[in-house]
Amino acid sequence: MRNIGKVLGITIAVYASIRWLLPLVIPFFVSFLLAKFLNPLVEKLENKLKLKRSIWSSLLVGLLLFLLGAAVFFFLKTLAGQVKNVLENLDLYRRQAGEFWEECCCQIENFTGIQAEAIQNGVKQRMPAVLDHAKETMFPAMMNGTFLYAKSMFVFLGICFVVVISTILILKDYKKMRAALASHPVGSMALNVCRSAYGAGGAYIKSQIIIMVIITVICVAGLYLSGNEYALLAGCGIGVCDAMPFLGTGTIFVPWAIIELVQGKYMLAAIYTIIYTICTLMREILEPKLIGNKLGMHPLAVIISMYVGLEIYGLWGFALGPLSYILIKQIYYETR
Repeated sequence: MRNIGKVLGITIAVYASIRWLLPLVIPFFVSFLLAKFLNPLVEKLENKLKLKRSIWSSLLVGLLLFLLGAAVFFFLKTLAGQVKNVLENLDLYRRQAGEFWEECCCQIENFTGIQAEAIQNGVKQRMPAVLDHAKETMFPAMMNGTFLYAKSMFVFLGICFVVVISTILILKDYKKMRAALASHPVGSMALNVCRSAYGAGGAYIKSQIIIMVIITVICVAGLYLSGNEYALLAGCGIGVCDAMPFLGTGTIFVPWAIIELVQGKYMLAAIYTIIYTICTLMREILEPKLIGNKLGMHPLAVIISMYVGLEIYGLWGFALGPLSYILIKQIYYETR
């Protein structure tokens, strides 16, 4: 009964910490991780070039910030170029959309017997009402979303500023902070727990990368065999989408297969369905096995912790669920 009460107490403490405390300390947690990552390089530079630690800390954080800013700049520049290309070819895309719509109506006529012209006329008659409804509901919602997006961007920039300053300050006194934590019983236990969580988190990321690479290879190979000239680009993009819990390969392949089916390209629709099925099965097989082995958890425990995490924490529960399990287990053993 004492052990059961102890596990329940630790579970409640971990849940409360992740639920309410984690959002408040995320910037400083990220700063500590960055400091841990940069500290070996700072020590080497400090020993070889004999400059103050604070100078090297500021320079390395500034260099990292510059590289990230450059990457974001080139990404936005490329995205703006693609948007410009879409706007310049808007008339062409409209004609292609019109031709696709006519093909869809013809396919519906073949399946149901309803004349394609009647379907097109019915849609044209209802289109003004749909546009008026969009003006009344969608546009105000988009405007409100724009304001919320702008507010979130300011908050995000503020968090980035806090992370940068905190990383420099932590790097400056990294040795002293680690020594102070290690010398205190509670700090020592916290370091051990964080070290285990950090190792598990790294293992989780590595496992997801392995799964993403395998899914990408399957997508590229399948698209290449189907004769798609953009097999490499599309396959890499779908592989990245599969790594995101709120997207997945089905977000791309299911609509794609439906479009090909409507156009009468049954072979391509079947190929895309087969690729989607193989990717789904591979993720279902590999995820519990790889992540379970890397985290030191049984595959069933991984699935249960992910499911419980999704039910409790929401979207990010797929990661917070296993993390909670690891924290509960590690704190229990540290306090025995």
